[in-house]
Amino acid sequence: MTCCKECGHTLEDVEVEAYERRQIFDIPPVNLIVTEHRSQIKTCTHCGKSNKASFPESVKYPVQYGPNILASAIYCKNYQLIPYKRILEFFDDVMGIKICSATIIRAEKRMLPELRGVRKCESGEVNNFSCNPL
Repeated sequence: MTCCKECGHTLEDVEVEAYERRQIFDIPPVNLIVTEHRSQIKTCTHCGKSNKASFPESVKYPVQYGPNILASAIYCKNYQLIPYKRILEFFDDVMGIKICSATIIRAEKRMLPELRGVRKCESGEVNNFSCNPL
């Protein structure tokens, strides 16, 4: 601010007395990150056998969704109780990700043992302690 809004006098040399704050909270746009893994394939010059390197243990399919996407979908279904169809619409509309309900169901089945542990904790079945807030 360089001049008085009332009389127009310069405020260049006037010391700041205080600040008024205003804040905007927002989330960043969702950008899908694709990580490509490549497995080298080489043919032995001695015996002619084709050899292929292994992929990391977590990379099981040619195309798959990562743990953050799957965890978000499982959260929507199992905690927020959102129907599969609406989860698919949300992922497509908000994130541009075309996921199918079968993918979410497979992820739920894989995570079921861990989800059971959470349910035990919530019901107080772990070491005679209650995990519920008072």
